[in-house]
Amino acid sequence: MAIGDVTYTDALGGRVTFTQTEDSTVRMTGQFNEGFDDQDAKVLLHVGDVPPAGSLDLGINPPGTSAFEHDFNGVTIADFTDVPIRIIAGNSVVAVCDPTVPVF
Repeated sequence: MAIGDVTYTDALGGRVTFTQTEDSTVRMTGQFNEGFDDQDAKVLLHVGDVPPAGSLDLGINPPGTSAFEHDFNGVTIADFTDVPIRIIAGNSVVAVCDPTVPVF
């Protein structure tokens, strides 16, 4: 049961959605369709002040990525609301995206 969602559409031709699934768990799901050239680059997603998902194994299939999912623990959907996400591949910022559909 979702408590709330925050969605980033048109993020590198794809979408990233954050859904609160438990009192202190938020699930991130998404996929990017463009913006990635180096299939060996490590990808990090920084969302506001929340530490990036270090265990996120995002497969790069140029020009995009495979679908991904990660659970953040000890957070609520408020931590992901009205904050930009930065998508980093290798050592370069690939995109900065603002949320497009906050829902509570």
